[in-house]
Amino acid sequence: MKKGHAYVALGTLVSTLALGMLSGPALAAPTNAKNAFPGTAKCDNGQSYDFVVNNANGQGQGAQNNGQNQAEWAPAHLSNGQVFHPTAFDLTFTFTPASGPSQSFTNTDVRKNKTGNVTCQISGSQTDPQGNTFSLSGSVTGTIR
Repeated sequence: MKKGHAYVALGTLVSTLALGMLSGPALAAPTNAKNAFPGTAKCDNGQSYDFVVNNANGQGQGAQNNGQNQAEWAPAHLSNGQVFHPTAFDLTFTFTPASGPSQSFTNTDVRKNKTGNVTCQISGSQTDPQGNTFSLSGSVTGTIR
């Protein structure tokens, strides 16, 4: 995979994941949807969850490109059927090509005028058909509804 393609793939992963670190009901979660990304969360409310984040806003198109960061704050589907709405995150994203060195970066943000009452340590990874692996780990704060 060319270096430029790796950055596009990593950017797409960020758009897909950072947009909503933990989203809507897992019973209705888009686990098999195109661009769905699964992971696990261990939260300070004493609960652990599987989650699915979908692409939220077309992988960076629309409002996100217009400075609104809409996709960055998309919710995530939890395994108990609830929705996690993120308000802050500190995440490390890693792209590991099938051949070649890994590339990582950290992304942090806090949603203006919003607070959360649950903080979760999350992780997840996914490998595409070409053998490239995308992963994330870190913390996300938000509310569960």
